[in-house]
Amino acid sequence: MAKDSFNVGVIGLGTVGTGVARILLENGESIGRRAGIPIRLLRAADLDIARDRGLDFPEGVLVSDAGTVLDDSEIDVVVEVIGGVSPARTFIETALGNGKHVVTSNKEVVAKHGRGFLELARANGVNLYYEAAVGGGIPIVHALKNCLAANEIEQVFGIMNGTTNYILTKMHEERTEFESVLKEAQDLGYAEADPTADVDGYDVAYKLAILAGIAFNAHFSYEDIYFEGIRKISGEDVRIAEEMGYAIKLLAIGIRREGGVELRVHPAMIDRHHPLAAIEGSFNAVYVKGNYVDETMFYGPGAGALPTASAVVGDIIDLAMSRGLAGSHPSITTGFNDLPVLEMGEIRSQYFLRLRVKDQLGVLAGIGGICRDTKVSLKSVNQHTVSRTEAEIVLVTHTVREVAMQRALAGIRELETVLEVQNLIRVGL
Repeated sequence: MAKDSFNVGVIGLGTVGTGVARILLENGESIGRRAGIPIRLLRAADLDIARDRGLDFPEGVLVSDAGTVLDDSEIDVVVEVIGGVSPARTFIETALGNGKHVVTSNKEVVAKHGRGFLELARANGVNLYYEAAVGGGIPIVHALKNCLAANEIEQVFGIMNGTTNYILTKMHEERTEFESVLKEAQDLGYAEADPTADVDGYDVAYKLAILAGIAFNAHFSYEDIYFEGIRKISGEDVRIAEEMGYAIKLLAIGIRREGGVELRVHPAMIDRHHPLAAIEGSFNAVYVKGNYVDETMFYGPGAGALPTASAVVGDIIDLAMSRGLAGSHPSITTGFNDLPVLEMGEIRSQYFLRLRVKDQLGVLAGIGGICRDTKVSLKSVNQHTVSRTEAEIVLVTHTVREVAMQRALAGIRELETVLEVQNLIRVGL
């Protein structure tokens, strides 16, 4: 018997969950017309249901027990927007086990447990959608699963964290240091009180694991991804990069190679004429290169309550439109390739290396000898005096293997004339 509505239960009424509720309550009529069936917010669970969220919830919608949502036989799709792994993982597994579709914006839990979720969804004839987990309001997951499905994806890379892009943009614009911009971002609400997930690269590693899995039709663990954040980027790095014609961005990079896939997250200097160099503030952009479509770029707000909520509701609409076709969605037909993640030492890149050294004869000769012995070819060398006894040296290499660069760096650190390795930044992709 056909149902007369597609019923939604939301778990978590933080900023994103409240945004989802707002869209469903305020745009419900037009959303239902697009889906071909009324979409109804049946339950919304949160530990605090007394707080005023600026919405007029219908009587009986607000509940304090997530179990009320998970066990309600009338609910067709459970929206999980509480974040983190626990208890989100339990809620998602229970919902799927109860034969309910799940939509989530939780990139961490999908990156860590997505494979198990998809197997559970398949076993129960339901689906897991997670457009909002990557790129906020950018429809990149749908594009990879559907619009670009005719292609063999060769590369997926870009800026996937709004907090770090905001910080780097401010450092470029205001010539300020990381710590002061981070504090400003926290004061404005762009960065969390504990910014570790963003500024140390965890958030982007989760997102890359998800996107690469879809792009290359494989399962990847975020633990296999090399990642580093932006804490070591200084105002001086930014200034020199600008003088050299580069912008510094935190990039997520997935490249299909012979024998496997490169997956890495790190700051990179990119040419100021590259479109990614122009992505500023909290915006995100993802490049995808396919064997037929060639290069495409997806750009938009990478975070924020309403853009993320918009992506969540888009998944709900997609599920409602395809009701009765459970088990046929792209979300449970990916992961059939067995592709290893290549060792970080095997990648090839150019490198920017900034050193503080003693200002004396023989310094460059010592550094040059180590580079020669480790097969690191130097493209440019610049030195300037910073005090009576110290100088700064900036090296840029030709394209070399990571393992060779790391060997050279280890040798340079041991030189008596080198006081500090101030930073090593990859140049380009």
